[in-house]
Amino acid sequence: MSEVKALLKKLGVIPLLLVIAGGALAQTEAAEAECEPAALYRLAIQNWATSVWFSLGRFRELENACGFESSSSSYWHDRAQLESMVGNHAAALSYMDAYRESRQDSLQDFPSSATSIPAAEYVIERARNHQIVMVNERHHASSDRLLTMELLAPLAEQGFRYLAIEPALNGDPINKRGYPVPQTGFYVNDVVFAEVVRSAIELGYQIIAYEIEPEQRTSTDSASQMNRQDQREWWQAKNIATKVFDINSEAKLLVHVGYAHLWEFGTDNWAPMAHYLRQFTGLDPLTIDQTEFSERSKPELEHPLRTRSRELGLLDKDAIVLIDSEGEPVRPHEAVDLAVFGITTRYANGRPTWMSMGGRRQAMNFATPECAARVCIVEARRAGFADEVPLDRVEVTSAESTTLYLPAGKDIVVDVMGLDRSTLATRNLRIP
Repeated sequence: MSEVKALLKKLGVIPLLLVIAGGALAQTEAAEAECEPAALYRLAIQNWATSVWFSLGRFRELENACGFESSSSSYWHDRAQLESMVGNHAAALSYMDAYRESRQDSLQDFPSSATSIPAAEYVIERARNHQIVMVNERHHASSDRLLTMELLAPLAEQGFRYLAIEPALNGDPINKRGYPVPQTGFYVNDVVFAEVVRSAIELGYQIIAYEIEPEQRTSTDSASQMNRQDQREWWQAKNIATKVFDINSEAKLLVHVGYAHLWEFGTDNWAPMAHYLRQFTGLDPLTIDQTEFSERSKPELEHPLRTRSRELGLLDKDAIVLIDSEGEPVRPHEAVDLAVFGITTRYANGRPTWMSMGGRRQAMNFATPECAARVCIVEARRAGFADEVPLDRVEVTSAESTTLYLPAGKDIVVDVMGLDRSTLATRNLRIP
């Protein structure tokens, strides 16, 4: 900026042009700053505790304004997350895959006489020999939360009483309240994640928040000399050990994490949370990966083992574990115990049919005349629970109706809103 002003003065340009030029450059610099990864991240999460979808419109504007290339992973990752929060599963997969290339993995290791077992069935049986079961997810894929939901009741029968989740915040009285609110944590604002938490509490689980706290970043402990990510992994494990196993060494714990936190060993300069949890507890967790073999936006981006499993009729629409000729689960690497080939999404009226959540919800047509010529966000909650994370949330674009997935026998309040958070309509209904 100073160089531009000096040049204009040298040319004898009047002060008004200095103001005009300075203002234009300031706007340009501000626009460029909006496109930086840190700014995108702040935009993506700045409304998470109030209206998690509010930043979505701005993100869509930035796609063209910033001229993002396929290598702009920060934008595509955050955009995918926001799309998933309004029920746009296909869009979330596409945006997350925007910077991915076709898979080059080898098929040489595909077992010659492979069989498949329903994922939940296999995990439930393996869990009998473990006090800790860990399941991971891709944060932009709500469907990855369904396996944990399916495991809750059978594991409760085995004595599991704790559910540790990455996004829950310390200080939120979720166990006393009995249901999640937006302030519980960012990812819990997803309607499927929220239902996992509701179901767990109804079954008698205690929700455990284990994320590193700000004061733990600056404490003088064994992790103080670690790099920032390693420090986070160490404290996550320490918090779980303190809140669960230091109180009850015989406790049984289900942990839902993101991506590589459940790897049981890492690299020379990084160790994952599961590694530290083994150190703190002396327990061997059952670690279940869902990120490597699960669905992508296009077949060519999926792992060849998934493609081949589908061709052989071993994979249809439900999640499976692929078993080799020795009876062992096929896994992407030795840092996890087994891997799940996740759900293949089917759509009805533009919505994933897995939103029925294993029979917990039923599909119903909902009229949206307010959305016939605009973009709307529709949120449905139980009557009397205005503060809870919605039972369902969907974006409606220029359509007079949509499909909602809601529980039967409940009084429901549905809000129809604009992307600007304006309320367009509120309707009460009851699902028979």
